[in-house]
Amino acid sequence: MKQEQVMKGRGLVKGIAEGEALVSTESLVWSHGVDPESGKVDDIRVSICGQCVKDKILIYPLGKGSTSGATWMLETVRCGNGPKAIVNVETEMIIVAGAVLSEKIYGRNIPVVDRTDINPVEAIETGDLVRVNGEKGTVEILKRRKEK
Repeated sequence: MKQEQVMKGRGLVKGIAEGEALVSTESLVWSHGVDPESGKVDDIRVSICGQCVKDKILIYPLGKGSTSGATWMLETVRCGNGPKAIVNVETEMIIVAGAVLSEKIYGRNIPVVDRTDINPVEAIETGDLVRVNGEKGTVEILKRRKEK
């Protein structure tokens, strides 16, 4: 059984969000990898293909793809299907731009944290209840999906 823990890292976009984790062990591309109208991951190369990012704490190693990733992320938010927060091992600036613009354009705050002292992809499982604090740069596991 994994213990509850607080990971400390780098806060990139301020705000606090709490919700259910959706964890991909593979890098994620927003452009043509997430369908804005449904919020579902449609990239068949990732383990969370078919799952919805809407209102999740989205955790993945790093983003990949082009500069259009921020616009796809914004469109997902505009359609009401954006995540509550994003946690990466390493965040690319396109993700930060998408999160900052989500608040500026649509009033939707999406905290972003990376470079945590514990690998979030290994420490957190899909379904865990997680709190992300973008100002403090912390990621806290509040409750495990299920006890083993």
